[in-house]
Amino acid sequence: MPRFQLTVACTAILATAAAGTAAAADLPEPVQAAPVVYAAPFSWNGFYIGGNAGWGWTSSSGTMTTIAGPDTFTASGNGFVGGGQAGFNWQWGALVLGMEADFQGVPGNGTLTDNGLLPLTATVKDPWFGTFRGRVGYAWDRVMFYGTAGGVYGNGTASGTSGGTTFSTSATYVTWTAGGGVEAAIWGPLSAKFEYLYVGSPSAVPSIPGVTAMSSSARTSLLRVGLNYHF
Repeated sequence: MPRFQLTVACTAILATAAAGTAAAADLPEPVQAAPVVYAAPFSWNGFYIGGNAGWGWTSSSGTMTTIAGPDTFTASGNGFVGGGQAGFNWQWGALVLGMEADFQGVPGNGTLTDNGLLPLTATVKDPWFGTFRGRVGYAWDRVMFYGTAGGVYGNGTASGTSGGTTFSTSATYVTWTAGGGVEAAIWGPLSAKFEYLYVGSPSAVPSIPGVTAMSSSARTSLLRVGLNYHF
């Protein structure tokens, strides 16, 4: 190949290479995809403490022996309940086992009325009570459905008139409770819950003048919402 042609060919090759390099320099830098961040599953394991508020309904009826003879009575009431709770959970996979205790205040009251021989009208109150319960739950990450059962302790009061006699008495009682609810982690260490409890008949009731024996059956329902802080 003549020297002139070789020189021209080399010059063309160098020019093409330089143009390709310049074009490549003008291309944008490749964008790397952001790493995928996976949130860690929520853990229900550990200690928690919180507060709750709700509403309770109670109705009761029974028989009693009075100085005037056999008699019957009814009682009913409803009102606000509120208090605090603390507990501990153990989690194995989706299974959550726990223990919880709470203490409640009840500002409302109900009425007790005689249905027969003894003139009796009274105001009945349950100013405070507490529960201690086991819980069995099934968790789907941040949501848990659970059942609960255990014992109840509290204080009942009655005041009014019986056979023309004014009285005011109280009695401490124990009984049982069972129910269930759902709890959900809502933000950081906080969870919110909605719960229903059924409470059985109390073991003792306040004494009433003129009543020598009493047999009753009480039905109490509680609906509560609560907020827990998990440590």
